[in-house]
Amino acid sequence: MAELKPIRMTGPNGTEVRLTVSGLNADLKQAQYWLDNQVMTDMIPYMPMDTGTLIQNTVSRSRALAGSGLVCAAAPPYGRYLYEGKVMVDSETGKGARRIMLPTGEIIYRHRKGARLVATDRPLTFQRPGAEAHWFEAARRDHFEQWVEGVQKILGG
Repeated sequence: MAELKPIRMTGPNGTEVRLTVSGLNADLKQAQYWLDNQVMTDMIPYMPMDTGTLIQNTVSRSRALAGSGLVCAAAPPYGRYLYEGKVMVDSETGKGARRIMLPTGEIIYRHRKGARLVATDRPLTFQRPGAEAHWFEAARRDHFEQWVEGVQKILGG
């Protein structure tokens, strides 16, 4: 980011104001870093969770982006369809994922290799209480004012 230069303004009655914002760069960077991390933290309770892999991968990607103004809302490979909250089916067969039992007794679901998935109109049901599709929007709905207050606090009001 380029260094900010002093601002010089003249009011309607001829009053001159000179504003130096040299310390603002660091504050802006700190505010952006805080906001990016807070958005990610506030999304977690709305995210679906089975094994925790989606959340771990999403947090990892978001932490790497912190300070850039970007947040990863849903890490691949299956984050997109969970985020949209719609059942996905194979575009050729019209079928959903196969249920596979591993030797450990764990059950996983997989589509055929190379399947192109398309969304249906059927909503996904999440087992985790509080989880919902479009969890960034849910976090924004419930935490936006706190985000604004946090940034204002860092920037000195």
